[in-house]
Order: sequence, then structure tokens, then C-alpha cells
Amino acid sequence: MLRNVFCCVSFGLLLGLLGCGGSSSPKRINAGGATFVDPIMQKWAGEYRRKTGDEVDYIKKGSGYGIKQTVDRNLDFGCSDAPMLKKEVDQADGEMIHVPLTMGAVAVIYNLPELSAPLKLSGPVLADIYHRKITHWNDDRIKALNPEAAGQLPAKEIVPVFRAEDSGTTNIFSEYLSKSSPSFATEVGTSKKPKWPAGGIGQEGSDGVTSHVAKTPYCIGYVEILFAKKNKVSFATLQNKAGQFVTPDAENVTAAATAAMATKPTAEPYSLHELTYSLTNADGEKSYPIAGFSYAILYKKQPKDKGPVIVAFLKWTVTEGQQFAKELEYAPLPADLAAKAVVRLDQVTFE
Repeated sequence: MLRNVFCCVSFGLLLGLLGCGGSSSPKRINAGGATFVDPIMQKWAGEYRRKTGDEVDYIKKGSGYGIKQTVDRNLDFGCSDAPMLKKEVDQADGEMIHVPLTMGAVAVIYNLPELSAPLKLSGPVLADIYHRKITHWNDDRIKALNPEAAGQLPAKEIVPVFRAEDSGTTNIFSEYLSKSSPSFATEVGTSKKPKWPAGGIGQEGSDGVTSHVAKTPYCIGYVEILFAKKNKVSFATLQNKAGQFVTPDAENVTAAATAAMATKPTAEPYSLHELTYSLTNADGEKSYPIAGFSYAILYKKQPKDKGPVIVAFLKWTVTEGQQFAKELEYAPLPADLAAKAVVRLDQVTFE
């Protein structure tokens, strides 16, 4: 009799355990997009897998890829450093939301073998370099910004390197150049993939830009700061809106965010979405001028089987996951913005 009872209880416990395993078995999230956020996304994926068992597969192919594949429902969520344009929003078959995940600096990298001191640049000069109005390293305007090293600037042609694919990093960079130069804004403009003037070289991904600049003298490019530091590529100090020369570090990105978030955005695409802000050319003595957020973009209505898993992961990234930002050269989200991101994720519905 006792044996039968024991067997029944054991069988019941086994069924209960199997049932629990079935409902809480590891899930796999498919995501992709911006290369800007890839280093911390890979860190998050590893830490979250250890914490929950859930897998996050992230493919870095540029912000345009992240938006398009999410709109087409081929990804559970996409990442972009540029908020969706109205034409992209109109292509979606449901409401999309943007969740800020992290923020960081876009560094201007260069390869100048003759130069012993860090290069200094301004927005107008950088815009004219990419506009091909300044074509040689010994240009008088570059010399004026680097008086101590003017004699080291060679009479060599500057070769601008840019991202070949639709890129949120390019969007941040070209937005800054457009704010710095009216002619650049009119003739090239802000875009994830501008029509760059002839004379530059396109490379796939931040890895491609970094690699090309690192091995090719007299090139200049733009990448997220971790790519520059990890590959030991020189990066410029930039003159900000207040006239100060600042470096691309977390503290100066935070200063830019604090200034930018003080006013509600009125220009598209930032005005189209909650919790999206332009950090380029921000006010403030310490603000680094080429900075931006990276956003998770997803449908507000999610499938009831996987949606809660996606939301749980994203909530973790904007809260506990922020502890990993600084070690990877990102700036943690401001506490109030992280709290708003959680509220925004609470608005996701499951069907």
C-alpha cells in the first residue's frame, strides 16, 4: 500500500517537474542590426544565458538590416542607432516601439604615421573632409587646429572611409556633420547611407572601417569607440559646441545626453517616437559631439508564447544589464530614462 502511494506521489512529482520544465525551458530570441551595440549585446547575451538559460542570437549587419528584418517579422527585435523614419514606420503592419538600450561615442579614427600628438578636429573641418572640400592633411584649417603638430601634417591626400551598408553609426555621424556645415546638410545630408562624394572608400561594418583605417596610412573613418580602443587605432579629440576639445568617453557622452534630454525633440525622426533623442552637437562644456543611443525596436503587440521572454530580456538590459556598460566603453542609461524604458516595455501586449 505504502509502495503504491509512494509511486503515485513520485509519478505526480515527475509530471509536475516535466510540466515546469516544459513551461520554463530555455527560449531562443532572434535579434540583429546595429554594429554599434554589438559588443555589449554579446556581453548581455552571455550573462543572460547564464542567469536564465534563454539564448539571444544577435547578428550585426547594420541598423537598416535591424529595422527592415524586424518590420518584416524575421527578427524578434532589431537594434538601430537611428530612430525609424516615417516611411519605415509606414511599412510596418503594427505599432512599433523604441527602447533605448545604451549610449556611446562615435570616434573619429585616423592613420597618420608622421603625427606624434593626438589629432584635433572641429565639426566644420570634419564635414569639409567628408564633403571633399578639404582633401590633404596639411590643409591650413587642420594646421590651425593643431599648431604644435602643424609641421608633422603631411602633404598627403585624405582618404575618407565610410560604412558601405545602411548604418545607424553613419546616421549619427552624418547628422553631426549636417549640424556642423550647412553645405554638407544641403548637399549630402543625414542618412543611414548618404551618397558620399567621390574619393572615399566604403567598408562593411565597424570592423571593416576599423581594419581598413588601421592598415592604410592617411585614411580617416568613424566607429564606436570600443572598436578604436580594441584595435589600438588613433582617434581624434573633437571641438564641441562650447569650443572645448573633448575625448569620446562615457563621462562626456553622459554630459551630452543630460543636455539633449532637457528639451523634448521637435524634429523628425525623434519627434515620431517616445524616448528617442539626438545627442549630436549637444550643449555643454563636457559634451562629446558625436554620440547617440542604440535602440531596440519591436512590435508593440507580441506573440503570447515568446513576447514575455523578449520583454523580460530587454527589461534586464536596461536595469541590471547596465552594470556592464562602462567596461565596454558605453555610458549607462540615466536612471530616469531606464525607468521610463521599463514603463514603455510594460505597454507591450501579448496575443
